[in-house]
Amino acid sequence: MTIVPLVKVNLIGILDDKDKVLEAAQAFGSLHLIPLTLAQKELEAVPAGLGREAVEALRWQVECPAQRRPVTVPDDFDLESVVAQTLKNRSALKDCQDQLAQLSRRIQDVEPWGEFSFSELADIGDNRLWFYVVPVGKLKLIDPADKIMEIVHRDKYRTYVVLLAPEEPPVSAMPVPRVHIGALSLSQLKLRYEQVAVELEELELERQSLTKWRYVLAQNLAAARDHSARRRAALETADSERVFVLQAWARKDEFDEISKLAAELGIAAVFEDISDKDKPPTLLDNAHAMESGEDLVQFYQTPGYRDWDPSAIVYVSFIVFFGMIMTDAGYGLLLLLLLYLFRNRFAGSELGRRMFRMSVWLMISTAAFGVATGSYFGITPPDGSLLARLKVLNLKDVDTMMKITLTIGVFHIVLANVMRAIHEKTPSGRFQPAGWCMVALGGLATFLGQGTVVATIGPVAVVAGLLVVGFFGSDRKVDSVTSGGLRIFDGLAALARIVNIFSDVLSYMRLFALGLAAASLAETINSLSGQLQHFVPGIGILIAILVLAIGHAINIGLGLIAGCVHGLRLNVIEFFNWGLKDEGTPFRPFKKEETRL
Repeated sequence: MTIVPLVKVNLIGILDDKDKVLEAAQAFGSLHLIPLTLAQKELEAVPAGLGREAVEALRWQVECPAQRRPVTVPDDFDLESVVAQTLKNRSALKDCQDQLAQLSRRIQDVEPWGEFSFSELADIGDNRLWFYVVPVGKLKLIDPADKIMEIVHRDKYRTYVVLLAPEEPPVSAMPVPRVHIGALSLSQLKLRYEQVAVELEELELERQSLTKWRYVLAQNLAAARDHSARRRAALETADSERVFVLQAWARKDEFDEISKLAAELGIAAVFEDISDKDKPPTLLDNAHAMESGEDLVQFYQTPGYRDWDPSAIVYVSFIVFFGMIMTDAGYGLLLLLLLYLFRNRFAGSELGRRMFRMSVWLMISTAAFGVATGSYFGITPPDGSLLARLKVLNLKDVDTMMKITLTIGVFHIVLANVMRAIHEKTPSGRFQPAGWCMVALGGLATFLGQGTVVATIGPVAVVAGLLVVGFFGSDRKVDSVTSGGLRIFDGLAALARIVNIFSDVLSYMRLFALGLAAASLAETINSLSGQLQHFVPGIGILIAILVLAIGHAINIGLGLIAGCVHGLRLNVIEFFNWGLKDEGTPFRPFKKEETRL
């Protein structure tokens, strides 16, 4: 487990060669680009470029109900043209569907009024037509004495009334507000509906025709994303007249490969060592078996470049904590079987394969702790059996389980402080963690060694550790009364973390509490199932099986959630709190996604 040393590299070339250099750098796949310009408006437009548009175009083609035979040997395939045509088709087709829906509603609204067209105002004495849909029950509220009105249609619930008046009648004149039916007649609306329906059919046929490119488009999605990434990178180089500079972070051990690449491209490569002002990204490098630890670490926080890599420790401790929380051999073996049956689902990507390996170890840990606690789907093996002899832990022995979990918590936090002390370079950075190790171990010795000589050593270690922490509270140089006072203040501020170490150690009690809760729930499910089978003859056995299946499925689901959340939390909150100092940014290589099939 290590953080890979980096170096800053500047690739300098002729502006006309920039596209060629960017494509070569992307194919090289090991450079983390450093933006040298702030073309914000242009950059904001690039991320949604051809890559995302190609994804949307492919989705539109795949979702088409009628598919054409796909083209597999693309002689005349133009990625940008096909994407543009597809998205244009999608936009036009959706507009047509919207128009058709609106026209359908307009025809439905206008149909009761019949076929009519608005006359010129002079033809009807400067009067206008006002339309009202009056419920049958409110028709008697209309006073026809002072109105020119006509009922043009009625049904079981509504009456369609037209008033003739030069101005809109006052609100009090009618029991309902007027409705708007538009300027187009019923025949005109139906004609427009027919035209839009024909246009929609043509667009659907065009969409069907475009589906022939779906296979080729899927192959070129990665190429489209690569193209967008190069467009963005091109805006982040420093260009001056005919020269450009591409700056990036690179692995120090790839010095020769980068130099060779620059020579092949005919450009200059200038390397710079990292200065104290630089904030390089963090590139983690772990053994194959521990790679999943990187995913766990970076899920919450990437360690700083000048810090240390906790991936292996987090990986192992997460597996142990997860097993302690689920702690049932039956659950672990059942989930192992499901992982085996669905193993091919994980084989499609490197991330999937890493998650599969980690999941296998999580279930092995669950089964192992289940054997150690004697829990098999909540059933305890009978006394004298082989499985009973393998039981070494009793979850209901509160005192013992508290001592075990607190011991785990202390050693986990001590390990974090030890690793931090090893990688720090200042006196306070090294001695403060050492002091906290003494405090944690002294407190544990006091708790575990009650009534023995160890209990007298524990408080001494706690006091000695606090003195070390207070004395090395900072690296402030004492050369005056003021600086001396501030140094004392720094020591007192450092000592305030004693509350944190106490609460953080107690947090590990959740390992015991959650494990006991899961085991107790499994026992309750079994007990309830047995009672149902006993009290409901005949069909009771079916109900009992259903309760068992649903109950244990819920318990497994809760265990998976608790194991992931709390198992990871103890690492990224409590452990990181004492082990890591700085938060960094992950190393994002500028590389190709395109694959050759």
